[in-house]
Amino acid sequence: MPTYDYVCKKCRHKFAVTMTISQHDRKRISCPKCKSKKVKKLMSAFSHSSEGKFTSSQGSGCGTCSATSCGPS
Repeated sequence: MPTYDYVCKKCRHKFAVTMTISQHDRKRISCPKCKSKKVKKLMSAFSHSSEGKFTSSQGSGCGTCSATSCGPS
């Protein structure tokens, strides 16, 4: 099942929700910390493992730091 990342617009708490795509279309997400329904889905990058190293689908790095690959060294 895919995991969707969210941030609460009220308390700024970041959290993840695991659900099927069909559940995502119908389910109203609420913040687990403050219970607010005002949440925003965050952009996420797909990554895969090749020989024990994680690489982003965006090529060199995921854009959130200056590293060219993620995961254990």
